Amino acid sequence: MATIQRINDMPAASTLAQALAELRAKQGSPSLRTLADRAQLSASSVHGWLSGSALPRREPLLRFLAALDSAPDDIVRILELLDRAVAGRGQRQASITFRSDIPLPQFGQPDPLTVATPAQFVEALRAVRIWAGSPSLRALADRGRSRLSKSSIGAMLNSEDLPKYDRFVAYLYACGIRENNLDVWVFTWRRLKALQGPESQWMPGLTSAATSFR
Repeated sequence: MATIQRINDMPAASTLAQALAELRAKQGSPSLRTLADRAQLSASSVHGWLSGSALPRREPLLRFLAALDSAPDDIVRILELLDRAVAGRGQRQASITFRSDIPLPQFGQPDPLTVATPAQFVEALRAVRIWAGSPSLRALADRGRSRLSKSSIGAMLNSEDLPKYDRFVAYLYACGIRENNLDVWVFTWRRLKALQGPESQWMPGLTSAATSFR
């Protein structure tokens, strides 16, 4: 049974920090330097994660959890908390940074659930631009402020590779995609991202999911 309890009224980043601190305490509260050396990390990074002032990337976090001899259930819970914290941070930043000053229809948005490959994901992103009224790359970049540029949008829409998470979320916000509709895009991106690496073996049914919506 997992030893980490979720605290619903805490921000996801704070909940993650507390969960990591509990795992550290469970192992006798080894020093930051000891943990950093075991996980091949900097002590400042470990301090940032434990204080909630910084969010870890997935691979370094897995090394940190291994240094704590974490149980499988604890690892799953910590990764879930990380995903929630990252998603929450992206939504908060986007709500502040992005704006759309054009009227957008509340129906007929492109649906990414049928997407099976990174190239199809990019095709769907191009369809979103059409749904939004085919705004110019400059207009999209302006809506994204410092998070988007004409060149980064153009490169993303002309590629067959899966785009970076922050970039495609910023693009969707600039095009007027919001709330539950954005969740579908994030789910699809995560599914495709997992299928690109060995992580997919830990996600039952993920491989077949790529074609189950056809």
